[in-house]
Amino acid sequence: MKTVTFVFQRNIFPKSSGYPLRASRWLEAFAGKANVHVVFINARPMNPGAEDYLNGLGVASWKHFEVNRFRGAFNALWYLFTRRMPLQAGFYADRRARNYLNTLPKADLAFFSERRVGDYLRNVRAKETWIDLCDLVDDNYKTGAARMNWSPYKLYYLLEWPLLRRWDIKLAKKSDRTFLVTEYFARMLARRLNGHAGKIKALENGINVALEGARPSGRYGWYFLGPLSYKPNYDGLKWFLDHVQPFISRKFEGKVIGVNAPESLRHRLNEAGIAYLEYAEDLDSELKDYGICIAPMISGGGLLNKCLEAFHSGRIVILSPRASTGFKNIQNGIHALVCDKAEAWLQAFDDINSGRYVWHQKRIQHLVDGYSWERFDAEADAFLRD
Repeated sequence: MKTVTFVFQRNIFPKSSGYPLRASRWLEAFAGKANVHVVFINARPMNPGAEDYLNGLGVASWKHFEVNRFRGAFNALWYLFTRRMPLQAGFYADRRARNYLNTLPKADLAFFSERRVGDYLRNVRAKETWIDLCDLVDDNYKTGAARMNWSPYKLYYLLEWPLLRRWDIKLAKKSDRTFLVTEYFARMLARRLNGHAGKIKALENGINVALEGARPSGRYGWYFLGPLSYKPNYDGLKWFLDHVQPFISRKFEGKVIGVNAPESLRHRLNEAGIAYLEYAEDLDSELKDYGICIAPMISGGGLLNKCLEAFHSGRIVILSPRASTGFKNIQNGIHALVCDKAEAWLQAFDDINSGRYVWHQKRIQHLVDGYSWERFDAEADAFLRD
């Protein structure tokens, strides 16, 4: 039986958002088929239920290292000036984790989930190395900074994106295989690598929640779904509330579902008459009268799980060009309404209201035929057979 070592950058349980979904699927693809060792390097405690989840998968060992925030900030600056590492990669540089990784048995495969733990490639002994970058954050940050007003986050994005671009190229060259969530990002990184392009592969996410379709009345209900501690989610929703929501027809009702909304945002939603839920036990019930999924992302990118699930349920999706890059063969006006500036968003709502946009649920569902988590198992099984 082969040995596989996983290095994760954050919690992967519960599987409630993009990173835990993707990372846990990789782990589950190998669990029970190989001797699996798991290392977490995180700035937070392990979530309740994580230990039971890992034990249920039968992993051979697991260890969690919690990075002290002050020590992490010092490391981020130290490695920025000494090695030109991105701040977010330097933050997770932890001596305890390096020492522990050096003690693990030599693996047939070392798997690194996300670029922030990429520097640990030096500390894991393995015959083969894979890394899942998920998306290209430098492209997200560069685009996001261009759309932001001046703020500490804009300055951070402007400083970080050139470092991330260089870092991703370095990690992809050192790894035997590099995975990304969309063809768009895979092609972009392949062009940057030139002769190493054959190591890059797109592996799209699958359907996590198979939502039922919305009622006909859902034509006049929009919703936003996603954790609001994630900066691109917060920025996108805030932009929508500032530039679009006050000017759409009063026929439309809105609902926001997402954990960790700041109190100021909750107050803003309440004033606007928009329903807010931190968490939904039953999404089908909560969204039955909401047939429009909005994704007004100005940074962030890749295959947004909430859009994938909305397409799968046949809902109308209004999304920004940044959010649309995750989907192959998407046709504006047929599968979705792709809008950039506020005026285009307002026109989209007007077209839905007036009936100029014809809602063909079956055609929308067809866009995401073939998106399946089974491809993760196929990659793992192919490696284990060799």
